[in-house]
Amino acid sequence: MKLETILKCIKCNCKLTKSKDKFVCDKKHSFGIKDEIPDFILDKDKKILEEEFKAQKNSVWEYKNIETKAGTMSWRNWKKRLIVDKKGLVLDNGCGPGKLSLMIPEGNVVIGSDVSLDMLKEAKKRINFVVRAMAEKLPFKNETFDVVYTDSMLHHLKNPIDGIKEVHRVLKKDGIAVFSETHAALINRKLRRDAYKNREKFSEWHKNFEKKELLEIIKPYFEIYSIENVSYLGYMYEGTNRKIPCDKYLMKTFLAFDKIISKIPIVKTQSWHIIVKGIKK
Repeated sequence: MKLETILKCIKCNCKLTKSKDKFVCDKKHSFGIKDEIPDFILDKDKKILEEEFKAQKNSVWEYKNIETKAGTMSWRNWKKRLIVDKKGLVLDNGCGPGKLSLMIPEGNVVIGSDVSLDMLKEAKKRINFVVRAMAEKLPFKNETFDVVYTDSMLHHLKNPIDGIKEVHRVLKKDGIAVFSETHAALINRKLRRDAYKNREKFSEWHKNFEKKELLEIIKPYFEIYSIENVSYLGYMYEGTNRKIPCDKYLMKTFLAFDKIISKIPIVKTQSWHIIVKGIKK
């Protein structure tokens, strides 16, 4: 697949053509390619996103823990719940270091998109096609993707609803959107609130979604067919222990308890994340 066949100019919506070191549209708007990664973020937006870029650069090293046995056990335990059966052209929207792509079955073509160049350099190890772009200004043509995974990304946006509108735009008419987001449960609110004060890792608009709040901004654009609470003790152990590699045996114990927690009606609502799946309206 040639990437330019699904791209469009974020300034004028014209088609893009690839030259040696850039993409150019019919109206001569050009977008550079750095480290083999097309860059579709405008200079004016880069200034606004400086704080987010610094936060992601300071955090990228932590994601190498995804390759440890315990770290892999943790994120695979709940991220596998995101994956849908539908196959085709898939967008990993806000792909970070590309770990979700490892869960997407063969038979799909995956495109990764993120604002962080540092994250995308990691993602390129796992995803064949990556672009640097804002979730609110995706450089893709209308009705391009069969599935869009937006995993733990909306809470990074100043206006999450703008990101949801873009997911709706780039999805095909029968496309599926999967959103996985931070969940403001009683057990984690203070921990996350305190963590978000660290401006080296979190931008000022970083947020933690109430379930009702998240559903209210998704429902106008998607027919929701699945809502699931995921990640408990295993995620808490991994997420608060990223400077020291997690112990795989202790992780197994936590994940065993997670299975029990996920079956208890009231207790299971106290999850660290919530997954919402919907079909484009």
